[in-house]
Amino acid sequence: MKYKVVLPILGFENIEEFDLEEIEPNFYKLKSGDVSFTLINPAIVRNDYVFEIDEESQKKLKLNEKSNYFVLNIMIINKPFIESTVNFAAPLIFNNDKKIMGQVVLDKYPYSLTDPLSNYVKGK
Repeated sequence: MKYKVVLPILGFENIEEFDLEEIEPNFYKLKSGDVSFTLINPAIVRNDYVFEIDEESQKKLKLNEKSNYFVLNIMIINKPFIESTVNFAAPLIFNNDKKIMGQVVLDKYPYSLTDPLSNYVKGK
């Protein structure tokens, strides 16, 4: 599914549109030309991942209390997989109603740019 970028991904400000494809439940591929990101649904690894989207970002993403939107996070895949990291500090917000998306940087929250997946898997 195509999404227009209204809040660019840091370092990729020139990309105006991405394709989002589900790889398997809770894992996605975000792609535009040669640029590709692996994304994860944060709910499968953290139940404490809560934040507010600032008012300016809400306006650009056209979000309101009735909006159908979802949150995904960029992953860096490592071997072994358990050593992969997740960027919880800058989630991607997808407005499904308007087919627009953007990255929101959470500067008021104690989330990391490279949080190891192993921190959230029991029996590690």
